[in-house]
Amino acid sequence: MSDSQESSEPLVDEDFATPEEIATAQEENVEELEALPVISAKDGTTTPRRMQTGALDSLKSGLDAVAAVRAAAKQHSDARAQAKQLKKELDKSKETLAHRLDVDRNYDKILAEQKAVIQKGNEGIARAEAAIEELETKKSELDATLAQKKADDEAAIRPYRELMESTKGRSDDAARALAEIRRAVKTADQQVADTAKRREQRIAAANRAVDNAQERLRKVESDLNSLKGSSTASPNALSKMQSELVAERAHLDAAREDVGRVTAECQQLVDNAQTHLWTQKQSLETAERAADDAKREADGRREEYESLYNKAMGGQKEIEARIAEVEKDIDARQTERAEQAQVVFDAQALVDEADDIHSTPEVTKNLQDAIATGKVELEKRQREVDALAAEERQLRESTRAQRFLFIGVAAVAIVIIVLIVSFFALPH
Repeated sequence: MSDSQESSEPLVDEDFATPEEIATAQEENVEELEALPVISAKDGTTTPRRMQTGALDSLKSGLDAVAAVRAAAKQHSDARAQAKQLKKELDKSKETLAHRLDVDRNYDKILAEQKAVIQKGNEGIARAEAAIEELETKKSELDATLAQKKADDEAAIRPYRELMESTKGRSDDAARALAEIRRAVKTADQQVADTAKRREQRIAAANRAVDNAQERLRKVESDLNSLKGSSTASPNALSKMQSELVAERAHLDAAREDVGRVTAECQQLVDNAQTHLWTQKQSLETAERAADDAKREADGRREEYESLYNKAMGGQKEIEARIAEVEKDIDARQTERAEQAQVVFDAQALVDEADDIHSTPEVTKNLQDAIATGKVELEKRQREVDALAAEERQLRESTRAQRFLFIGVAAVAIVIIVLIVSFFALPH
């Protein structure tokens, strides 16, 4: 230190300085601060200032070395990519030049060959178009034939279809009538059973009435005989009992007459119901015959119509099959025409290209000059790439120690940070 520095006031009261005090006094005396030790803010340990400055300088130089190597590598890579793109463009230009030179050398041959191809292709197109025109005419004729066939068939089978529909309608009507008569027969049969059951019930009731009248008559006769044998019976009581006897005999006679009348009436009802049932059964037989006849006629007319219809459809399908074959031939000819047209187009494109190349020798000359210039430029770029590669290798070798030191310090710092984090993460 100088004499003025030695006689100046001390920067701090103690032999150690905190980082804040160093920052405050740095402008006053940097050299004196560098000589002072620094107190760590974490554990209170001291480190000479010059040692910390040297470590920081080493890290900074290592970081600068890594950055310099990366920049050199990028510059080398960019130059190599540019050279590669230039070579690609140059190769493409060479191919174009070779093609132009080849076409120009064989100009007359190319024209002769391709014009022959064009002529042959045009002839093929003409043949295909003629065939297409002929086939389309044939298809139009077949379409007209098919349309007329459909009209004729429709006119021919229409009466049979109408007859089939009318006979089917009569068959359906007969079937519905048969169903109604069957329901009537079932109802009449049920009526016969119900009437017979009611007859039995009414006759049984009439017979029970006769039995009851006879029982009452016997009781009256017994009571009258008892009065006649009694010495105490009065004439008035005997007169009344005799009147009751006469009345019971009259009731018995009436009950016996009711039995005959009820029997006759119920039998008549049963006979009427059976007659109605017989009539309905006769009608059922008639309806069944009519329904069977109508169904047979309808089936016959349907089979007749279906036979004529299938025959007509068969004839139409034959014409449709012929039309499909013609359409298939038309498609094949159209494909042939398109193929020949493509051949002509490709050949004409070759002729046009040959004419263009043959008539523009200056383009070929310009392309040759451009290729020569491109070769020179490519050689220049390649020398630059080689120089940059050499610079990158030299820089990598000269900074290897600095970069390895930087990487090592960074790795140690990471380990220390991990250990500190793990330490504070442990339970205390």
